[in-house]
Formats: sequence, structure tokens, C-alpha cells
Amino acid sequence: MEGFVKGDVVILEFPFSNLMEAKRRPSLVIKVPKGDDLIVCQITGLPYEKSVEISIKLEDFHKGSLKVNSYVRMDKIFSIEKSLIKYKAGSLKQDKFNEIIDKICSFLKN
Repeated sequence: MEGFVKGDVVILEFPFSNLMEAKRRPSLVIKVPKGDDLIVCQITGLPYEKSVEISIKLEDFHKGSLKVNSYVRMDKIFSIEKSLIKYKAGSLKQDKFNEIIDKICSFLKN
């Protein structure tokens, strides 16, 4: 599989919090540490709760896209092995990615 960078939107089998089931869904790569894992945030197509979501629109993509405007869930951060990624759907524009990271940092501090 190709290399990944921060800001990539990837499709993977995202595990539920009970780790017993998973659902194929998009996720945003927020960190590419050394090794075989990525740190990602879940992306959903449905609004959840404004205090934990950040909207991403189709025009926020530098390359590729998702089918619908979506939401990054700041409360669903996960480490995932790169081999579990099915494919890369696209990459966010740098300014949108920076906005998301700033909001995640603020969310984690409070």
C-alpha cells in the first residue's frame, strides 16, 4: 500500500469501542508515527454533537473526496495498523487540516 501523510482521508474497517465489531468508514490521518500504525479520527456522514465534530465539505479536499459532506469526530481517535486500510479516498487542503488539528488540541486540553 502507498505511503500515507497527515491530512489523508482513508477507508478502513473502523472498530466499535467494544472492539468486537467494525464498520467500513472514512477516517482522517492525524499522525504518521514511525512503524506500522497511523493515528486517525473517525469521519461520519451524519452530524453527531457540535462539541465533538468538525465539518468537512467536498471543497475542503485537495485531492479526491468523499461522497457527501461529513464530520470528523474528535472523540473517536484511534491507532490503526496501515495494513487494515482499504484505500485512500483523498487528502484535505492544508488549511482545513490545520483547523482540524487546532480544534482537536483544544478539545483534548479541556
